[in-house]
Amino acid sequence: MPLHEEQVKIQKAMNSTLSGLQENPWLAQRVLANAKGEAPVKRKISLALVLSVVTILAVMGTAYALFSSQVAEFFGQHWGHDYGSWLQGGKIAQIGETVSLGGVDFTLDEVVYRDRGIYAVGTARVKDKKDVLLPMDLADGWDLEEVSQGEEAQALIRQARESGGRLLSIDCIPERIGVDNGSMVKTGDTGMYNLRNPDGSITFSFETGGYALEDGTTYQVELYIDVDEWTEAGMVKNSRIEPITWTVSFAPVVVSQTRETEKTAPVPSETVQQTGYEILTPAFYQETGTMPVYRAVETDFRKILRPEWFNQSGIAKKVSKKDISLTFNDHAELSCSAEAIYYAEYTDEMFDYNWKERETYTPDIEPMMAPKTALSQSIAQMAAQVHSGSEDFTKGIVFEHNQLTKISLEEAQQTASALLDELGLKGYALAWKLDMNLNRIHSLGEAYNHFWFEGGGYSNLPRQDYTSATADNEGYFLFYTPLGIDRISDGRHQITLFITCRGIVYANIVSAYTRGEEAGIPEKLVPPEDAVNSLCAEAARSRDGREVQSVERVALTYVAVRAENKQDGMVFVPVWQILYNEAGSNKVYSAWAEFNAVTGTMIDAFFR
Repeated sequence: MPLHEEQVKIQKAMNSTLSGLQENPWLAQRVLANAKGEAPVKRKISLALVLSVVTILAVMGTAYALFSSQVAEFFGQHWGHDYGSWLQGGKIAQIGETVSLGGVDFTLDEVVYRDRGIYAVGTARVKDKKDVLLPMDLADGWDLEEVSQGEEAQALIRQARESGGRLLSIDCIPERIGVDNGSMVKTGDTGMYNLRNPDGSITFSFETGGYALEDGTTYQVELYIDVDEWTEAGMVKNSRIEPITWTVSFAPVVVSQTRETEKTAPVPSETVQQTGYEILTPAFYQETGTMPVYRAVETDFRKILRPEWFNQSGIAKKVSKKDISLTFNDHAELSCSAEAIYYAEYTDEMFDYNWKERETYTPDIEPMMAPKTALSQSIAQMAAQVHSGSEDFTKGIVFEHNQLTKISLEEAQQTASALLDELGLKGYALAWKLDMNLNRIHSLGEAYNHFWFEGGGYSNLPRQDYTSATADNEGYFLFYTPLGIDRISDGRHQITLFITCRGIVYANIVSAYTRGEEAGIPEKLVPPEDAVNSLCAEAARSRDGREVQSVERVALTYVAVRAENKQDGMVFVPVWQILYNEAGSNKVYSAWAEFNAVTGTMIDAFFR
């Protein structure tokens, strides 16, 4: 999609080896990799912090003359010249409006709209010259207790100490989007990055796009504004500055044309793959040639979540924040935002999170203690590795047993269905499953340990003794998606559960919306072959001029998009999702694209 401080806590205990998830070309995220060799984690959900509106500034900004876009210059400098050139051809709005929080002025300088994406840069300045702003890279690392002794951190600490000022970090993150004064809905993909300037100010940037955006005349973006004060030990102070939201309106216009807009060319029909790919459709479509459209109801799990659904041992610690973060008496942890729930079991043992870093790269790095994951979470993570299929030791492992020693697949599915009912989640079906029987836990655990500790992998978790597993640890790894389509690209709607005879011992639930009432049934849908033809054309005219090498699969699923009537919020529409290989890529399912099966228009794609 989403969890700020709670996400950092979760990430500390997660295996750095879970970097096989498909990434997208977005900016650095607030959820960062915590170990050497781990690719940055792409968050496919928004921050999902539903806040009271403290101040709303509606600003109309328009650029009237040809000039060099600040957004294009910044993005081009940090993410590649071609990226900047592409943005220079977008619609541009100069903003220049300011909002204040916690002694910091936030000025949104400029916004660019292009190809269902919004890109922005702004400046944060302290009102009191004694205060010192921390750049994002330092604040994120500092929060993980990894860089508080570094030269940059120590220099800024000295500056604040000598001036008698505060150490502050900032966030400016898009949360909701409106188009032509339509309903304000959650953003799709979101990325952000900021850095410190020589004068002590911070240049912040963000980009957002995808499902909530479409071409329009005016746009409204609700921004989450946050300021944190830090101690010299690298910890956020308890006297938290309450965040605010800031809504900015703008009407961008085209102020320049770039050469890349001239390269659009038709794709010869003989180059488009016509056969040889799998087409997955539900029975209803096979019988009728169409599928219903449903209202998409925004979720807020914080309002309905009951901790005892996951754990009955009692709550030992609860962090009082807008998002739920609690620890149970048996050391399990539960985190919850409006659209995401994460539950996992831990032990009362602690381990040094930096042990691998110390042995491999930095001998004098300070220890960082974190709770040790329980065997149940390690088994679930092994099953997730099999599902991703990214490592050789997971190849050839398939589902085998409907009955384990103390639980059956039917019982596990009943437990999962009961939880989905409690959460009010509709429209999900089982997309993938794996039985983790005792023999598999032992044999896969041995291969898992060998790969990550002696082979080509890199893990900073302590080695788990999988031979200690008993029948109580057997269970079913279940993966749910809309219409039960596996390997979906829409990361806003995926549910992962590991269920044993004790119940749900691991859960990673992401559902930005749930299915509401039926909103109508189109007379017919666009054929899947038309979506494939459109993919080749869209890829050819994309920013990087991509070429489709081969199509692997076309599947009909549901994706939440903005309703045709912009005042109607979001709807679930049938979507053709295409998994394909780009030219020069040898990896199966290396890329994806989604096409609205009602209108035929592209919703999102890997190259967008």
